[in-house]
Amino acid sequence: MPHQRQHRSLVVGQSLRPVLGSLALTMVFLLTVMAQSAPAQTYSVIHNFSGGGDGANPYGGLAIDASGNLYGTTLHGGVGFGGVFKLKRTASGFILNPLYKFTGGSDGAGPTSGVILGPNGTLYGTAHAGGEQNCTSFEYPGCGLVFNLRPQATACHSALCPWTETVLYSFTGGSDGANPWGNVIFDHSGNLYGTTQFGGITSCTNGCGTVFELIPSGGNWTETLLYSFTNGSDGSRPYAGVTFDTAGNL
Repeated sequence: MPHQRQHRSLVVGQSLRPVLGSLALTMVFLLTVMAQSAPAQTYSVIHNFSGGGDGANPYGGLAIDASGNLYGTTLHGGVGFGGVFKLKRTASGFILNPLYKFTGGSDGAGPTSGVILGPNGTLYGTAHAGGEQNCTSFEYPGCGLVFNLRPQATACHSALCPWTETVLYSFTGGSDGANPWGNVIFDHSGNLYGTTQFGGITSCTNGCGTVFELIPSGGNWTETLLYSFTNGSDGSRPYAGVTFDTAGNL
């Protein structure tokens, strides 16, 4: 003879079974409807890099403009030191246009990050190497730099029109940082922010990395060092850029 408490438990358990069964059926129904209503996804290759003039081994992501054109970088290819490309959207697909091919010298080499579209519609990005030749890390010599690319000032009648590079800042490998890795970002005043993998405080070999700000003035850009990592609880050698929260913190 079951105890009264056991009897109540049995009754409650038996009365819950239809409810639980109904809930399970409802969940299955909702999942089925959601699966049926989800749009079918398709995958298509936009461009296969050849390792030649179009570049090779893209490391960074893509930027997109209002017309649906895509912009990105390659670590290799071009003339051997990587480049920046545009994938122009057409009615039949995309056409790749190499915008700039790094030479490995003062113009930079081996971009490991993508580019961003600035407020003026031109491209901003970083080259991990090249520039000042005080650093010997990664694949190419040089401490890296921040650059701007814009269309040629004169009309270009070719289907493939290269853009003009302006170096905004070349890192020296000292306290100012070295070898940027990660996309740069703008604030509302037109200042640029980013990170370097090396340089800064020397408790790490070649430095522990930095966070920097570039401020434009009179056609030039001045670097302000915001933070040097110490390889302690704060970390070291960032492999990504920074972003803002709603209060303006990085």
